[in-house]
Amino acid sequence: MAIAKTIKQYLDGKHIIYTILEVPHFESPREAASLANIPPRSLYYPVVMRDTYGLMMAVMPASHKLNYERLSKLLHRNVSPAYQTQLSSVFADCQPGNIPPVGVAYGLRTVIDAALSTPEEVYIVAGDHSRLIKMSRKNFMLLQTNALLASDFAEALEEAETQGGGEVANLAWSQDLGAKIRQRVEQATELPPMPEMALRIFEMRADPNVEVKHLTALIERDPSLAAQVMRYANSPYFGYQGRVDTIQVAIARVLGFDMVMNLALGLALATPFKIPRHGPFGLDYYWRHAVYSATLMQLLSKEIPQERRPRPGTCYLIGLLHDFGYLVLGHLFRNEFEGLTKLVEEQGRDRLSRLEKDYLGVTHGELGYWLMKAWGMPQELVLATREHHNEQYAGPYSVYVNMAQLSDHLLAAYEAGEVLDDRLPAHLLQALGLEPKQVIHVMTQLIESDTNLNEMVRRLAA
Repeated sequence: MAIAKTIKQYLDGKHIIYTILEVPHFESPREAASLANIPPRSLYYPVVMRDTYGLMMAVMPASHKLNYERLSKLLHRNVSPAYQTQLSSVFADCQPGNIPPVGVAYGLRTVIDAALSTPEEVYIVAGDHSRLIKMSRKNFMLLQTNALLASDFAEALEEAETQGGGEVANLAWSQDLGAKIRQRVEQATELPPMPEMALRIFEMRADPNVEVKHLTALIERDPSLAAQVMRYANSPYFGYQGRVDTIQVAIARVLGFDMVMNLALGLALATPFKIPRHGPFGLDYYWRHAVYSATLMQLLSKEIPQERRPRPGTCYLIGLLHDFGYLVLGHLFRNEFEGLTKLVEEQGRDRLSRLEKDYLGVTHGELGYWLMKAWGMPQELVLATREHHNEQYAGPYSVYVNMAQLSDHLLAAYEAGEVLDDRLPAHLLQALGLEPKQVIHVMTQLIESDTNLNEMVRRLAA
């Protein structure tokens, strides 16, 4: 594919002198700068946003990223990331995520950071993943004649993020299609390696001769994990008379082998992922929702009739990891993570799935599903991760999907301060064989134990 037709026609029509530079296939402006052996500050790209007047474009060098809050204050109105559907329509002649920073060519308003000095030679992305356009500073500024000048809305990326080639984790510039996101997740080259603890647990799951002493020895090798197991075993809702003071007692007498194995697996998989702590999808939210969901699902499982009862340990694992997609998003796609955060803060969680699809092209359930499948996780977890927002799901392991959905509903009501009465979802109760009074009893247990759960959340999010 050549450079975008629109940009070529515009440059030629304005008699701009430029050169097309062919480079190896790149996935971000900074990677392109590295492959072309040019400074990131010399390569310009746009972030397409929306405000009350429609779409607009912020132009900056690859050494910087957009600070939405600063720009909103400068413009005296809120700006938010553009939806993927909008980008696909306006920039139909561009490859996904490769938009030229010339808004006027596409009929878009443009803002450029006047606080940044422009180099003598300027490179711009050109609508194609293997070509850049080179021009003089004078010609580049001619393209920005109608741009609004503002100061300090672009912030410099950390040195560690702006140097070096190869795979680049930050895709602030792109708003890529779901297919590209899926490819990067399934390749998993930029994700933390699966921890040794998780690998050992997998080995134990497949070993018919494994005993409590083997799991005890494994847990005791990780002081942080051992402390979490002990804290959980001493929670009042397990009703153990006396103090649990050893891992072996916690496994053999209180929690059970399956429960501890899945608890260990969930914590081992999730803790290496580091994302921003605050916000609607930050670590504080993730671990609070994960710990409460896991505990609630595990308690609810004991109330389900024996003939359809799911494994409590698997319920706990699904509770911990069903929102794993947010960890993947924050780790691999930090700026898309921040953009989605801003959208949800503005519009609320009610339209979450729609916002994810419009902005990212994928949902957090799909993100988590792709990684869980690539890692070979248990099928119950894989499917529940993908389907926990699909109220029509009736496929394999639907009991776990229904459990996750009921848990999400109950916790949302709890967070909103609503009274649990006849507003319980009847279709989920029927599917699981539960009565409202059983659910309310379990929620009462959960609320009474919130001090212990909150302490666990605090330690995991720290």
